[in-house]
Amino acid sequence: MSSFFEKYFVEPIIQKEGYNIVNTLFYSFIFILFAFLTFELLKKLKVKINRELFLAITPFILSFIVLRVLKDAGILTSYVFVTPNIWLLSFFSIIIFLSLSILVERKFKIPYYKMMFITGFIILSFLLGMIQIKNILAIIYIIPFLFVLILLLTLIKDSVENKFTLGIQIFDSIVTAVSINWFGYEEQHVLPRIIIEKTGTPFSFIFVKFFVVYISLKIIDQHEDKQLSNFIKLLIAILGLATGLRDLLRLLWYV
Repeated sequence: MSSFFEKYFVEPIIQKEGYNIVNTLFYSFIFILFAFLTFELLKKLKVKINRELFLAITPFILSFIVLRVLKDAGILTSYVFVTPNIWLLSFFSIIIFLSLSILVERKFKIPYYKMMFITGFIILSFLLGMIQIKNILAIIYIIPFLFVLILLLTLIKDSVENKFTLGIQIFDSIVTAVSINWFGYEEQHVLPRIIIEKTGTPFSFIFVKFFVVYISLKIIDQHEDKQLSNFIKLLIAILGLATGLRDLLRLLWYV
């Protein structure tokens, strides 16, 4: 059992081998479990899943992404800052800050999302000051793709939330494709790696992800529970934001 755990969970972290089918399935199960618990907690706290909630938690999510990049760069050395530990740390931190902010809101009538945003923004600003930009060329490669993405999103007739969620996910795939194609990075996730290997180009994943996410959002919109629909969209956006921004910062730092 110990050798199994070391092979599929410990060694991929130490050797930086990326994900395999075993740890991917396990991490996915843990993510779904914590997502369910979070949704139930939000209902008990009577927190609406809307733009205010996204605004409240975004600076914290970005802060933990920066912490992950600082680990990639060797500035931080603890394995607390690698997956899945960093996700657990971010989950409990956000839940604690959210709960405290709601208590303050109910007592002093100060909107919880304003307190969380300001606190998270201060933390994020401090951490961003530690990021180094060494690879300006990467921006030149990424910008044309972003122009096409923005144009495409303006042409699509859909809700702002759907466009935003789709845009974040496609941004993630664009950064991945540029990183692999021109700067020698390797895809670490199982499914994208298979698609890229089968098609022979990292740009194929942009198109695959576009259609998968777009269709998924349309299916989600059919659900009667709009709070659940919004929550699932929020999770999709967070996943794209986390991986996309991490890859971008790593690419700009060249680590």
